Amino acid sequence: VEGQGVPEAIDFDGQDGSCSHLLLFDATIPVGTTRIRKTDKGMKLERIAVLPAYRKKGYGELLVKAALSKVTGTIYINAQVASLGFYEHLGFVREDKTTFLEAGIPHTVMLWPHDRGEAPLDTSIFPATVDSEDFDEDSTFLS
Repeated sequence: VEGQGVPEAIDFDGQDGSCSHLLLFDATIPVGTTRIRKTDKGMKLERIAVLPAYRKKGYGELLVKAALSKVTGTIYINAQVASLGFYEHLGFVREDKTTFLEAGIPHTVMLWPHDRGEAPLDTSIFPATVDSEDFDEDSTFLS
């Protein structure tokens, strides 16, 4: 909310209870998070965020790879245009050249065209997988 200047009313959309969340720690400090939400289009990775002091250290890549190792089916993101290179580096591809504003920030849809990813770290505290067919509000990784 603060880092992107997104109004709280947009960020706190009331959907967290039906989503899964990943929270990444550096020792005891929470440094990054992402949310996984089932939509009509598939499994959407969103709210991918790393604290400014911990960026450029691989934490964002760890978060995305961990999330990709836990979901199946169609996987996509609404990527900020400024972050296209990061997601392309990870293997996402643009759905098309369309851009749109989300919370006043230019975005584009990117798809994960690969099989389920491999966990980049020990994710034994998470469930084995979150299948888009049986994803429900009781499926949570870590809140």
